[in-house]
Amino acid sequence: MQNIEEFKEEDAEELERLFKNVWSRAYEYPEKWREKRKITSQEIIREMHSGVRFFGARDQKKIVGCYKLQITEEGCFGEHQSILPEYTGQGIASAMYEQFIQFARDHCCKKNYVNVLLNQKESLHLVEKYGFSRVGPVFEQAPGMNVQKYERGCHE
Repeated sequence: MQNIEEFKEEDAEELERLFKNVWSRAYEYPEKWREKRKITSQEIIREMHSGVRFFGARDQKKIVGCYKLQITEEGCFGEHQSILPEYTGQGIASAMYEQFIQFARDHCCKKNYVNVLLNQKESLHLVEKYGFSRVGPVFEQAPGMNVQKYERGCHE
């Protein structure tokens, strides 16, 4: 399994580069949404200060994948998973999901939850693999972007 670590402020510039690289090529998402996902190092640091945590993987000291985690009243919310295309298929996304699930358990959250783009086959496979269930109706998270909420109890 890939080692997943928490990133800090000193990683913000490298995270910015990762997000720009990944979201420039994520053509399954609407262009406006892709642009919003290319957050700057200043935005990353602001989010860190507001309680958003960034976790991911490195290869030879270079960040190759990341996701954002936030504890809410509802539970442990994960989003913005971004993996460099040349590192897909190496178990990084699975390792991030495993860490996401364990983090929620360790922090006594009621559940893990995510929103998944309906045509994002890899993400749909992961939520099924890790026992997440559909919740509520499909909704438009952004114009032209239909997503489904998935959740998983933390003691499952």
